[in-house]
Amino acid sequence: MDRTSRRPRLAVLHYTAPPVTGGVEAILEAHTRLLRRAGYDVRVVAGRGDAHIIPELDSTHPEVLAVTRALQAGVVPATFSRLADRIEGRLRDALRDRDLVIAHNVLTMPFNLPLAAALRRLPLPRVAWTHDLVWTNSAYVPFQRVDWPWGLTGRAAPGVRYVAISHTRRREMVETMGIDPDAVPVVPNGIDVLEFGDVGQHARDLLRRAGAAPADPLLLVPQRVTARKRLQLAIETAAALVPRWPDLRVVVTGPVDPHHLACRRYADKLLELRARLGLDHVVRFLYELAGEGGCHPVCLADVAQLYRVSDVVMIPSESEGFGLPLLEAAVARVPLVCSDIPVFREVADGGVELFPRHANGEEIAAVVDRVLRSRSVRHRRSIMERYAWSEVLTSIRGVIAEALLEGGRLCPESPVREDELLMAADGVTAAAS
Repeated sequence: MDRTSRRPRLAVLHYTAPPVTGGVEAILEAHTRLLRRAGYDVRVVAGRGDAHIIPELDSTHPEVLAVTRALQAGVVPATFSRLADRIEGRLRDALRDRDLVIAHNVLTMPFNLPLAAALRRLPLPRVAWTHDLVWTNSAYVPFQRVDWPWGLTGRAAPGVRYVAISHTRRREMVETMGIDPDAVPVVPNGIDVLEFGDVGQHARDLLRRAGAAPADPLLLVPQRVTARKRLQLAIETAAALVPRWPDLRVVVTGPVDPHHLACRRYADKLLELRARLGLDHVVRFLYELAGEGGCHPVCLADVAQLYRVSDVVMIPSESEGFGLPLLEAAVARVPLVCSDIPVFREVADGGVELFPRHANGEEIAAVVDRVLRSRSVRHRRSIMERYAWSEVLTSIRGVIAEALLEGGRLCPESPVREDELLMAADGVTAAAS
């Protein structure tokens, strides 16, 4: 490896790769996407899918299936060694320019044991990303009983760094494989909140342009800018909440009526109040993103997507004929805080948090704060904080750096340092979380 000029070249390996559907395949795809965004050269190697193809890596390859069936019956076929040797040769060719290979499940599951044997013999640093274990699953008892001459089960492969996707899995690995728990980092699976919530690029851009992408929490006010909506209460509520929630963002989605001068004057007063309270970066009106004379940048689909990434919805209206956001928040399963007016009681039927009609910002903030600290909201926020891919990526890069250091592919004193390997997380946070 050239220690002075380039970043590590990685191989991510599994039996199959997307678009083949599977849980491991989905994680492999996410890892590959994130690592590439972080500046790594990543090659996916698999037997089937969008990858560098080595057909014998596929667990359903005819020769692999024949060996697997024989092993399941307790017989080690003569073809095993020949197939393992062939796979090893093809892996060496495919990985000749790689610095590290990250193999998902291959060394701990029985679906292609010739591949596992070949992988154990490779001379470059290897990481065994462990999703599943053959030795803790009753479905694989026939494999557990085989007397493996290659040490493929029940023992850690020498020179391989093992990673567990949960503390539970690590405990099982320690118990069945005799691995030192301190030598097995736990790197959980993650979730892309925006992708899973089907939040499109336009809605993402709105959040980014409004400075609300890193909101923690996000308070959504899906209302037009008119006086009876009492949006000044949203600003005053934000002022009371910021000391408790310094990363709070409040997003008001609706437009200003261009034909009604009173609405324009009201909007100007809201901006003056926001500036006076020092909340220009906290409370954002999306109509501001249109520019002078531009069309309102938010459509109904955008609003629906913003519901799905919000922590609380707030409706401070003085009066309404119905209250459609109450229905929308219920369908999006987002807690809603609103003024205690008759129509809201009628429509919500007890399903929302109400504050007195004449409440001030401090009083409303107390209600919002209570909702934010409720068990359901705290659970959702905890999941987003702990398992957002942007957070998980830091741990993935740490594993890569340690494996390279242990494998002699990275010198800590050289210009290609561990801190350089861990660079660029901030650049992928908004896209990955």
